[in-house]
Amino acid sequence: MEEKSSFVVRDRRSSLSSEEAPQEILEKKAAQGSFDQEASASKRDKEQPGDALPVNFSSFILSLATSALIHLGEELDPATGEKSIALPNARQVIDLITLLEEKTQGNLTKDEKTLLSQLLFTLRMKFVEAEKKR
Repeated sequence: MEEKSSFVVRDRRSSLSSEEAPQEILEKKAAQGSFDQEASASKRDKEQPGDALPVNFSSFILSLATSALIHLGEELDPATGEKSIALPNARQVIDLITLLEEKTQGNLTKDEKTLLSQLLFTLRMKFVEAEKKR
């Protein structure tokens, strides 16, 4: 016995027409140069001095360290413009950086490894100082 469906499924996403399959769309975009790496590189070259820095491991670690310093009351909180201490948050960020150190062991350059170990040492010392003051 064959059952008939009482509903019809239609794909209404704007990127897909009824004649084009997803693979065809990808091929069309690739042919048009949408995935061209040179275009993205030239776009980065045109960025203004105030634009965001490129993301790499060192800049990522430095942003985490800055977050820890904000929680330790060493830097101004950009949201409030004031210094405040949140030791549990600082501990969490320091633990996160420690986790990254463990998980990336053997995969870092000498400079990245040095940066990571020095930042962790500094953050841990500042954390101990902040705990003693409380």
